Amino acid sequence: MNEGKFLRWLAGIGFVLALGVWNVGSADGDEMVYISNSDADNVSVIDRKSRKVVRTFPVGDYPHHMLHSHDGKFLYIGNTQNDSLTVVDLATHRPVRVVPNILDPYNLIYDPARRHMVTACTRLGFVEIYDAKSLKKLRRISTGDEPNHLAFTEDGALLFVTNERSKTDSVIDTKKWRLTKQITVGRRPVDIHLGPDKKEVFVALYGDGEMAVIDVETLEVNEKLATGAGAHGFALAPDGHVLFVSNRNADTVSVINPSTRAILHQIPIPGGPDMMSVTPDGRELWVTSRYRNYVHVVDAREYKVLARIKTDLAPHGVTFSWAVGHH
Repeated sequence: MNEGKFLRWLAGIGFVLALGVWNVGSADGDEMVYISNSDADNVSVIDRKSRKVVRTFPVGDYPHHMLHSHDGKFLYIGNTQNDSLTVVDLATHRPVRVVPNILDPYNLIYDPARRHMVTACTRLGFVEIYDAKSLKKLRRISTGDEPNHLAFTEDGALLFVTNERSKTDSVIDTKKWRLTKQITVGRRPVDIHLGPDKKEVFVALYGDGEMAVIDVETLEVNEKLATGAGAHGFALAPDGHVLFVSNRNADTVSVINPSTRAILHQIPIPGGPDMMSVTPDGRELWVTSRYRNYVHVVDAREYKVLARIKTDLAPHGVTFSWAVGHH
């Protein structure tokens, strides 16, 4: 999106808000699912109950991941090529403003104490740390080539950052905000997730079709588990008993017991399953299909596809209006 297109988009946002053409009624008590469509530069809003797209609105250039605001009232959409955040009011499901000068916000996450917001600047090779409330930029830390996903330890003392093109995982000491170690994990590490026992982190290795397990005390790779070609994203069931791994090139989602590492099931999901989120009640797994422009709704207990919903081009991130978190 060039500068002229971006300015026209900003003007369009204001025009649409002034007219109120996105009138879907009261949002009180509703449950909406947000999907960022990376190649379409927009976001789809899906009613969970009807499983229908009720609104699609433009954001900035190349949106990927999303994060609820510090107070939980808004949703931030990271516009990587515009160096900005689109702010969505979760009471109305409408974009209300743009935060500029947030460099390449491919991914974004809060520390456990919610004092800081950290962004992974994928094309720039570093992470940036902001004050969670004011969004004032505090510092920058170089990591590796294409920093991608982020995960904190339970106490927030360490931040792990996957570097997709460096085959490494950076470990950052958050007391001093200093890089302390680079762990070689494998080819194209993408998503990373703290395990349910809080003693290890899981890393999806897209290039190897595996999941690596890092001990958070020794900072060493303890083991690897083959899941499927293009292992990409994670989702952990609320009770911690099941870990889902999307295998983008295998068109499957692996169902894993995170304690025993046993693969319990392989769920067929066509079209390049990408990012995932489990509803807070543990009943549904929502999976974006990057290559076929769908999101799939899966029974998270029976592992059966319940619905397939058309989105826009290259759906990537998926998050819920009623559940504060990082997706």
